[in-house]
Amino acid sequence: MTESGSGFASQRLRALVASGEARPLFAASAAYFCLLCGYYMLRSLREALALEVGRANIDLLFYATFAVMLIVLPIYWALVARVPRRALLPGVYGFIVLLFLTLSAALAVTAATRTVAAVYFVAVTSLNLFLVSVFWSVMVDAWKSGAAKRLFGYIAAGGSVGAIAGPMFSSLFVERLGPSALILVACAMLSLAAVFAVRAQTLSIATVDDPRRSLNVAVGGRAIDDLRRLITSPYLLAIAGLIVGGQILGAFMYNEQARYVEGAYVTLAERTRLFAQIDYSVNILSLVFQSLVVGWLAARGGLRLAFGLVPLLLAGSLALLAIFPFGAMLLATQVFRRSVDYGLFKPTREMLFTVLGSETKFKSKSLIDTLLQRGGDSAGQAAYGLIAGLGLAGVAWVCAGICLLMLAVAVWIGGVFGRAEQPESGALRVGS
Repeated sequence: MTESGSGFASQRLRALVASGEARPLFAASAAYFCLLCGYYMLRSLREALALEVGRANIDLLFYATFAVMLIVLPIYWALVARVPRRALLPGVYGFIVLLFLTLSAALAVTAATRTVAAVYFVAVTSLNLFLVSVFWSVMVDAWKSGAAKRLFGYIAAGGSVGAIAGPMFSSLFVERLGPSALILVACAMLSLAAVFAVRAQTLSIATVDDPRRSLNVAVGGRAIDDLRRLITSPYLLAIAGLIVGGQILGAFMYNEQARYVEGAYVTLAERTRLFAQIDYSVNILSLVFQSLVVGWLAARGGLRLAFGLVPLLLAGSLALLAIFPFGAMLLATQVFRRSVDYGLFKPTREMLFTVLGSETKFKSKSLIDTLLQRGGDSAGQAAYGLIAGLGLAGVAWVCAGICLLMLAVAVWIGGVFGRAEQPESGALRVGS
């Protein structure tokens, strides 16, 4: 970024941050930096190990991931109902770190066998959603909607810087350190993320005048009640539909990418380096969206505009891929698609939950972010066989059509959010 561009971003940041918000914003950004830095170290290795299992078995890996989510999600809901807010995130992160320390030891002893590779893929693909979902559940519980519109883009930008650093570290050091040591470094970053996230939670929740949000109090509630809220709320169902649609689109493109990479790159190290470079490019562009676009667009143009822009941009990029269906264009489209997803869709999507009650923020949100998201992956893997014969151009046209359907839903959701955040509206009532 140029000096003038950096000064412009800094000036706008100072204008958007209100009194008392700087310290929790810094802590939250640092937490998301560490979280995504560690995760992207794990992710680059995951993509390479998926091909060790075999491209023909990718669908089975996603089905296994969905099954794991069915088991883990009720356990998480039980924790949300009983564990104080202060201990929830450190507890979840601690378990995940211990799991990956075990996998690091397994890779050091047995190398990348198909079994270890499959277990690693399922662990990263399922539990990474809990890492991210728990973090954002804490954030949307602690910040009000007005602050969220101004600041969530910058918190997400902190994550993007980490998501740039993680792949860069992997690309430079994976061959020197080896996969097992890379996992150890990632675990250290996840542990730091927990420390910063708790600090951000403590600082930001102190500004919210609501005794129910005390850090020593559990969210409470019953899982069945929140499931009922989900299936009876058009607002939540629309959010879920957008996420599932996006995952189906991503599954189609993931398979096309795997088909290309399997033929063009041979060794585990080459593939890991490629995926690290892709992740690096994605997160550079995501950072631009988050630091220069999201906060300004959501605060000035409203969430309807910010949210609706996502499927519109995706449809345009996929149409270009359909017109120019070759390998380099496929990788470029993947970079742009994922950048829009992380840079625009993710932070604006999190804002949608700020007008909801605490139980919904932790439970319905976790269901949407984890089980339904991986359910969308599984549905996409199952449906891919129906369109694989169309070739890259045909798959791209199908994905562009999905984006146009998502556009109508996104505009509607943005309008509902705008009405719900009015001072006289209070929290949006769902499932009533």
